[in-house]
Amino acid sequence: MEMDVTEPLKLDEGRQEGEVTRLEYRETPYRYTDVYIREKTTQLELKYGCPTSGSVNGKLMKLLAKFQKVAAGMKIDPEKVLVGKEVVFMTQNEETKDGTFIRVVDNSVKPKTEVKEEQV
Repeated sequence: MEMDVTEPLKLDEGRQEGEVTRLEYRETPYRYTDVYIREKTTQLELKYGCPTSGSVNGKLMKLLAKFQKVAAGMKIDPEKVLVGKEVVFMTQNEETKDGTFIRVVDNSVKPKTEVKEEQV
C-alpha cells in the first residue's frame, strides 16, 4: 500500500469555532469521555477529554452546564446535549519530544453565541 507523506497538521493558537461531531467513552486506564470537535476553517477534528463523572463539580458536568441546566438528581445524556452543537474554544500548540500537537485549552469549550448587531 502506498501512502502520501504530508506535513504535520497545524492550527494557529487562539480562539477557534467548530462543531461537536461525536463523543466516545473510554474505560482504561480511567473512565473518560472524549468530545470530538471539528474546527470550522481547517476541518481538523480535535479531541477534548473529560473524566466521566456525574459530579456537578466534574469537568464533564461543567461543560454540559454551559449548554443546559445541570443539577444533582437529574438524568442527562451528554450526546444529546453536545453532538451537533456549534462551539467556540481556545487552542494552544504543545511542544513535546515527538513534535508539536494541537491541544484544546481546558474549560475553554462553550456554545457559540450569535452577536446581534444593534440597529441604529
